[in-house]
Amino acid sequence: MTRRVILRKRRRAISATLLCAALATGCDYNDIDHLYIATGIGVDREEHSVRLSMDLIQPGGAGNPATGENSNSQGNAPDWIVSADAPTFEEAMSGLQAKLSHSLYLQHNALVLFSEDALRDFSPIADALERDRQLRRSQLWVVTPTSAESVLRESTGQSEPISLVIRDLVDEASRREACLASDELHVVKALLRPSGVAPLAAIEEGPDGSPEVKGLAYLRRDGKLDIVDRARLLDNAWWLGRTLDVREAVPWTEGGHQGVMGVHWLRTSTRPVVDTSGRSPKVRVVWRGTGEIERWQASEKMSANTFAALEHAIRVDVKHRLAEALDHARAVDMDAFGLTNACAEKGIQLREGAWKRLQVEYDIEPHIVHGQLASTTPFAQEAKGGGGSS
Repeated sequence: MTRRVILRKRRRAISATLLCAALATGCDYNDIDHLYIATGIGVDREEHSVRLSMDLIQPGGAGNPATGENSNSQGNAPDWIVSADAPTFEEAMSGLQAKLSHSLYLQHNALVLFSEDALRDFSPIADALERDRQLRRSQLWVVTPTSAESVLRESTGQSEPISLVIRDLVDEASRREACLASDELHVVKALLRPSGVAPLAAIEEGPDGSPEVKGLAYLRRDGKLDIVDRARLLDNAWWLGRTLDVREAVPWTEGGHQGVMGVHWLRTSTRPVVDTSGRSPKVRVVWRGTGEIERWQASEKMSANTFAALEHAIRVDVKHRLAEALDHARAVDMDAFGLTNACAEKGIQLREGAWKRLQVEYDIEPHIVHGQLASTTPFAQEAKGGGGSS
């Protein structure tokens, strides 16, 4: 090998080493103790301004040079809430940064909590969030009927940042009711579809000050909002897709006496099917569910006939719930269950508001199975006196 070749290879090796060093220690490098790490953003609407509240982690604790000795006004809380307001979202974000001695780090932000009032003028806020490339599209968009700032500031007894508590709360609920998984990417995609309505999780402060799931919020493209409470959540969750491991009390009539049976739904699924064979489109709502009986109030041995009667009672109950949820959506003029979307997928373009006049039929098939409790609940043997145990 000639000396010239050896020198050329040596120069290449040195160049590669310098390039790697430059990438590893670039000019945008920041020590983590000199950053504010945002875990959540609260958005409120004042009369003529937007108010932002940022939930910040302090990596270095009270002595962190980024936060100062006395910056944590929340005592021993693991996070710090700082707020600013301005005419626009972008100016409020700049105002937040101006209050801090070091840079905001937004890549770990897990939550954007909107107050109900903040969504009155939703388009510019959504635009600002979409244009900020530091923010991940996997962050949750969540609604509260009260003040977002008060939820962040006043939640008590938390051992981790309140935004992460809310995120974990919503994530856990969405494992049962999939419609609560309101990450930004899927919310925006839903808003851009023909129906123009997206479901979001709704939270509020519970009696002990901790956040809890209040229900489900429907957000329309124009910023109109409708919140259905926890009592109606299952009805709406069934419309919107699958559920896993949820429980329901179903009315039951036996021998002229009324009672209630507790059903543990292992899994359910729902899908709208558009029938175009007639003169006008018709929607068939296909609901399937597999469940176990957990509580049974009837003095009767279980048999094939009894299971058939149970499934009939469930069929009536589910149809009633779905129909009530649809009636409410029609009343508030929000195509919450995507009937326009279902028609568009079949090439049918509905006029504005025509989804409310679509004929809807329900195809409901529950299937009740024996579960682990079968040997300990009254349906394993004849129950005395019409009572039951759980």
